Amino acid sequence: PPSPIKPLKGGLKGDNLPHCQSLKGEDRGPGRPPDKQVLRDGTDPLPLSSSDTCSEGVSPLPLLLPPWTCECAEAQRDLKGEDCFDSRRLVWGGEEVVVMLVADGHGGGEASRHCRDHLLDCYLASAAGDPSAPSLLRAGVAACERMHEEVVGMTTAGSTITIVALNLARLELSVCNLGDSEAWLVPRSGSPSRLTEDHRLDSSEPERQRVRGMGGHLAHAKNRAGDPAGPLRLWPGGVAQARSVGDADVGRFILPTPYVRTVPVPAAGCEVVVASDGIWDAIYPSMVAATLRGMRHQPALLAASAVVDRAVSQRHAYDCDGYLKPRDDTTCLLMRISGGATKAGRGGGGGGGG
Repeated sequence: PPSPIKPLKGGLKGDNLPHCQSLKGEDRGPGRPPDKQVLRDGTDPLPLSSSDTCSEGVSPLPLLLPPWTCECAEAQRDLKGEDCFDSRRLVWGGEEVVVMLVADGHGGGEASRHCRDHLLDCYLASAAGDPSAPSLLRAGVAACERMHEEVVGMTTAGSTITIVALNLARLELSVCNLGDSEAWLVPRSGSPSRLTEDHRLDSSEPERQRVRGMGGHLAHAKNRAGDPAGPLRLWPGGVAQARSVGDADVGRFILPTPYVRTVPVPAAGCEVVVASDGIWDAIYPSMVAATLRGMRHQPALLAASAVVDRAVSQRHAYDCDGYLKPRDDTTCLLMRISGGATKAGRGGGGGGGG
């Protein structure tokens, strides 16, 4: 069964804010004139201009949309103990920020465990209380490069890094990544879109050119018969991606500077999946999107677990040996982002498109 899920603390509750109510003369409270508005907590809203009154003489109410919220969940099937994750929820200057991290280790779990224990602390310290996108991107670069310096001094293991930070006040997603642990945005309808950059040597021509330009040697490993097998790798070290934290035996060819970008949250809301290659090597992003949309009215924890279950099942589609055992560490972190017009239009809990 899935390993225990650690829930995020905090969260926003949209039904705790006061709602605006228009009062006609016969329904008004004691001592209140018939043309005034009140909120449920008894306070008056901002005054309206004469041009804002409706034809019946009753002032219209300002529209108070529900606030944007982020429901988070984490699910994992462990095989080698090399997938690690962390998450935080905090408020800086009145702006709520949710941060998720996936670190997928290779050559052992020392690097990914070190990143799980220290990277987000370094990331938040580098941001220094500034929740703007430029600050979060700079913090991601600084944190990854610092983790690299620390890891190469303690082990030859390496780790991918993917950080996604959501600013709920500005509706921005700030992304930093090294390696092949991908993040994808799943809109309420339409095709999912990749948030990260692929750094596998097999599929990234820019990384192949960079490594070859530095004098690095790229080749496939050989099987027992002496034939090339598996993905394209960088030697010495034999790593399959050109950007990571650690990999001391690869030397200067490994780049610890992450790809960074910021994207807006879609107006209709979305889901963001941050996952290790145990997910993406098993199922297409379109299958992940279909799974999440089918679980839209279920808790986020069940949706994240369903993605993990589908990935594990897909890897056993033609081989039922050890059916419930993953072929690789398989980790899925989920942000379910909704609010504003998305919530207002649900009509008692109904769901959106897709």
